[in-house]
Amino acid sequence: MSSNKAKETEQYVAREFRKSFSLGILFLLVTLILPILNQFAGGFMFRKLFGEMSVTYAYSVLLIYIVAWIITIYYVIRTDREEEAH
Repeated sequence: MSSNKAKETEQYVAREFRKSFSLGILFLLVTLILPILNQFAGGFMFRKLFGEMSVTYAYSVLLIYIVAWIITIYYVIRTDREEEAH
């Protein structure tokens, strides 16, 4: 493998790592906010929305699920655009 090709590969791997790592940190933060909100805003988080569904349940089931899909879609679209550019 030529030195130029090796350098391109290293740059690609570094870019993918930064992208994946930052999106992973974002998901981790969204997930870790839940127990913090439960601790410091318990009155709000345990309030019932519909029947027995609380804000905590809605956050954990709906928001985290939606954020996971948004991150996944963003990653795929961004990676496709980067691969088309090269």
